[in-house]
Amino acid sequence: MIVLALAALLATGGGLGAVPPLACPSGAERRGLAPPEGFEEWCAARDEAGKERREGPARRYYDDGGVWVEEAFHAGERDGAYLEYHRGGGKAREGAYIQGVKVGRWTVWSPSGKPEEESDWREGVLHGRFVSYWPSGGRRAEGRHCGGAQCGTWRTWDEGGALLGSVDYAEPTLAP
Repeated sequence: MIVLALAALLATGGGLGAVPPLACPSGAERRGLAPPEGFEEWCAARDEAGKERREGPARRYYDDGGVWVEEAFHAGERDGAYLEYHRGGGKAREGAYIQGVKVGRWTVWSPSGKPEEESDWREGVLHGRFVSYWPSGGRRAEGRHCGGAQCGTWRTWDEGGALLGSVDYAEPTLAP
């Protein structure tokens, strides 16, 4: 339910226009304040020991009142969609967390709205495809990460699209 509420908010453009109030899950209460009174709001619930922790959607704001970050928490850890905006509303960074660690595809955008970088994460570590882009939109570098280290063939291009070179990194093995 938390993910659906956050997904609906993200689909509306998040940092653009009026922002609906946070919809806290059952058993959680809203904390913090949205602009103009504050710069952060979140949902909080108590754990089995009675300690308050974040539970559900959370939002941080720029000093001008625009949305800066939208994220979700479960049991006090980031869990679910994460979306960061540039000042003015365009996407800056998007990805997901599971139990506090980065997972899946993460994308970074320039203020102009063009992608700057795409990377795959597994259990909080870079693992899989990585590509960075020139401001013109062309590929700048592309390769793979294996458990956080570069592996396989990595290629780089100049701004005109000409291949500058490539490097082959060893594939990781479990053998000594």
